[in-house]
Amino acid sequence: MEADTATEQYVVATRYPEEPRAFASTSSVAVGRARTVLTSKYAVQFAVVFIAYFVAGKLGQATTNIRSSNLGPVWPAYGIAVAAFLRYGYGIWPGVAASAFLIAYLSPVPALAAAGQTFGATVGAATAAVSLRRIPGFDPALLRLRDALGFITRAALGSAVVSSAIGVAALYLTHVQAYSGLGPAWLIYWLGDSTGVLLVTPLVFTLPALVKFRSHRHTVELAALIALSILACLIVFGDLPLVTDRFHVLAFAVLPLVMWAAIDFGIAGAALSVFIIATIATLSTALGVGPFAGNTAFAAAVLLDVLFMMLALSGLTLAAVIAERERAEAGRVQLVRERTAMETRLRLAAIVESSNDAILSTNMEGTIQSWNAAAARIFGFTEAEAVGRPMSMLIPGDLRDEAKRILQRFRTGERIDHFETIGLTKSGAQVPVSLTISPVADADGRLVGAAGIYRDIAEQKRAKEALSGVNRKLIEAQEQERSRIARELHDDIAQRLAVLAFDVDDLATSSASAPLQEKTITLRHRVAELASDVQALSHELHSPRLQLLGITSAIRDFVEKTARHLNATVRFDAHDVPDRVPPDIELCLFRVVQESVHNALKHSGERHVHVRLWGTAGHLHLSVSDRGAGFEVDAANGQGIGLISMAERIKLVDGDLSIESKPGRGTTVRVRVRLPGDMDLARSDR
Repeated sequence: MEADTATEQYVVATRYPEEPRAFASTSSVAVGRARTVLTSKYAVQFAVVFIAYFVAGKLGQATTNIRSSNLGPVWPAYGIAVAAFLRYGYGIWPGVAASAFLIAYLSPVPALAAAGQTFGATVGAATAAVSLRRIPGFDPALLRLRDALGFITRAALGSAVVSSAIGVAALYLTHVQAYSGLGPAWLIYWLGDSTGVLLVTPLVFTLPALVKFRSHRHTVELAALIALSILACLIVFGDLPLVTDRFHVLAFAVLPLVMWAAIDFGIAGAALSVFIIATIATLSTALGVGPFAGNTAFAAAVLLDVLFMMLALSGLTLAAVIAERERAEAGRVQLVRERTAMETRLRLAAIVESSNDAILSTNMEGTIQSWNAAAARIFGFTEAEAVGRPMSMLIPGDLRDEAKRILQRFRTGERIDHFETIGLTKSGAQVPVSLTISPVADADGRLVGAAGIYRDIAEQKRAKEALSGVNRKLIEAQEQERSRIARELHDDIAQRLAVLAFDVDDLATSSASAPLQEKTITLRHRVAELASDVQALSHELHSPRLQLLGITSAIRDFVEKTARHLNATVRFDAHDVPDRVPPDIELCLFRVVQESVHNALKHSGERHVHVRLWGTAGHLHLSVSDRGAGFEVDAANGQGIGLISMAERIKLVDGDLSIESKPGRGTTVRVRVRLPGDMDLARSDR
């Protein structure tokens, strides 16, 4: 240890030559703390092994009626010793030796015999650990048949030969006679140590798994197994006063209980079941009851050991076979799952590579992890050039803040769907793209990155712009035709109707016949109404007030005339409307008001309509609402020409249109239009 400390100080001093003493001192402190931790850990292990061995030894010595000298049918302490070497390694031998010597010294044997038995137990247990570790991949939980058979033959039967040979030799060299001779003494010694390993060692490694939280059904089943095992043992071995018949010939009838435990609870259940049976059978025999009580101490001990070994061998091997089969089945299922997952990944990879969209993945820092062929085609970077670089390289410099916001959004687990932005190619060209980002989580649900899909929408943009141009031309042509028809109605037909009205009026005044005069007056009223309707239609097709006085005055004039003409109530409120509004926006909003008011009065069944027009910083807002019948907006989309016309007009002025309606809850049409940057808000409602 001193050499190790000197080496650490040398390494520290050579790595940090400026302050070698300080770092060497720090290293010494660290080594000292490590020593303390290791010493404390070993002390705990020593104490655990010492106490466990001592308690198990005392339990083994409790059956005095069937023991001879310092030998008995079951020696559970030897199972503790083997478990200690397997769990803590060979360095734990002082704990085993100290406890073994103490338990032997307190029994009626000389100190030299106690030392010999201690040596035999320690060497035998160490031999068991060495032999078992030669089995490739040995697991003390005995989940493989290979491990179970190796444990039985090497640890239980094989190592007990070493411990019993040394122990019996020590007894007879010190003139301690056990049972009826050397042969019987060795047999009992060997059987006692073997059964101690079979009963105790598996329980040490598997009992914690058995007592862990299980389902309610398993808990009830385990309790039933323990209760039935105790009851069966009491009936077979206990000679209960309430049971008049004796079942001594049914000693092996408890085997089905061991098999039940092995099938449903594995090695832990089998070990626990055999341990319970062995405890009750040994105590009953020691008390002089049960099928083995009428024999000599040697015969009783041999019969007990044979019973326990048969039960243990059956239970452990059956449990190991079942566990191995379950592991093989689980492995097969896992293999199928992995194969299916691999096939799925291959199919997905083929889909990704054949996609026309750029598909890439990134980690949480936005570094590109994968790059498909379409990404190379759209952005010009090869996979080798793109992987390992930040995703921000695909975004122009003036949109970097936008890229940061996107990165923050997907870090919170938010999905981003069809976000239209601009992509930057390797050559520096900009391409419009539709971006979809999906967060990617690992098996534990932690975010580990994102998958991004970039769709080139340049062609779509061009088609949309072309369609928008066509729509604009159609609307302009429509407005021109409206203006032409309005002029024809106003300048020609309305004037001719006015002249006709004067002629009819002259005819009425010059007519001498009273009936003819009355008919002429009626005709004059009809001509006047017709002229008024033609003039109103002319103004609705093309409002001169809109051009001369602006949007607020035109809408007010329209709602007043519409209310009078249709005998309805149309309320109009306006505030903060700019003095100067671009003509295309004015015309767009005016047409929306016309269409919305006509639809409300025609279809809603309500004669009260509310129109509002107001301005905010950078925007002009319009709403037309009623409390009438309402309709399903989704069902009406694309069906009404009026709605389509409104939507197209709003798109042409870069505005937003929303229609809120439900059957029986009325309808509200909302419009928001962006104003040019130099528009000032007015505080009038002209």
